[in-house]
Amino acid sequence: MTIVPATGATLDRILDDSFPVWGEGLTRDAYGKWNAAQRQTFWGREHLDRIALVEGDRVRSSLKRYRFGARLDGRAVSVLGIGAVLTPPEARGQGHAARLIEQVLADETARGTGAALLFSEIGAAYYARLGFVTVPLSTLTIGVNVKCGGSPAMLVRAGDDSDLPSIAEMGRLRAAGARFALDRDVHLIRFQMARRRLLAGLGPPGLRQLEFHVAEEGHQAVAYVVLSVEGRGWTIEECGDRDPTGARVGAMLQVLLAREPSHAHPVIEGWLPDGFLPPQLSIVARAPAAAPMMIRPLAATIDPPLASADVAYWHADAF
Repeated sequence: MTIVPATGATLDRILDDSFPVWGEGLTRDAYGKWNAAQRQTFWGREHLDRIALVEGDRVRSSLKRYRFGARLDGRAVSVLGIGAVLTPPEARGQGHAARLIEQVLADETARGTGAALLFSEIGAAYYARLGFVTVPLSTLTIGVNVKCGGSPAMLVRAGDDSDLPSIAEMGRLRAAGARFALDRDVHLIRFQMARRRLLAGLGPPGLRQLEFHVAEEGHQAVAYVVLSVEGRGWTIEECGDRDPTGARVGAMLQVLLAREPSHAHPVIEGWLPDGFLPPQLSIVARAPAAAPMMIRPLAATIDPPLASADVAYWHADAF
């Protein structure tokens, strides 16, 4: 058995097998376009690929491989992201996925990669046997204190590409107090937004949409919110504020809710960095993230973050 790039007919077989699992309400054709478009972005061309363990012309297991820059305990580290691990039904129970993962981890260790990161949709037990440990992130259900007499007197506009440098800077400031955070430069932020816009655009009309809003002062973005909207549910994909209290973010959510005052308020969920809770918001409920974040050190000098307070990680960056 050999490990090869997943292209051509090999990729088509992988997409056929993975579509029932990760189709996200798309058609099979749209699902293929969504995957291809992610690889065609500036960030995706350099940092994302898919590989397969094959035996002859048969795929035994496959995964997506992401390469991130990150900061851990104040120093730069490279991080391997492992996503979409899939073994075809007829090949399961034979150790193929573990064989593929271990070979990838060995290759990354030789490259000097500091850690491997994944989000497990099958619980923690399987990857714990491969040396991964869980970082306990929580999904928060968030309440917004609606301002009496209408929305706050602040301008909220649609965000655009020119806002991304300010957003990257806000992210660096927010992540400075965490032990572990990705280096979210303009290219990664643009990729994450594009991935969700593509998902919305390729899906059935009205199924989902991505909203990107900013508040500005002096022609510069000083706060922002990125929301995935599906039905009457909002997911905060990421947000930021030059005000350490996050008060502008809270006011922006008040403004956005005031757009449809006659409608019942949506259920708002998201991951918020430890210590970031705008004064207009409250935590209604807290639950473990549906797909646990897990990390495995690949360098002897890496001490993995083991608490949610150690990590500044947005839902937008889950893969």
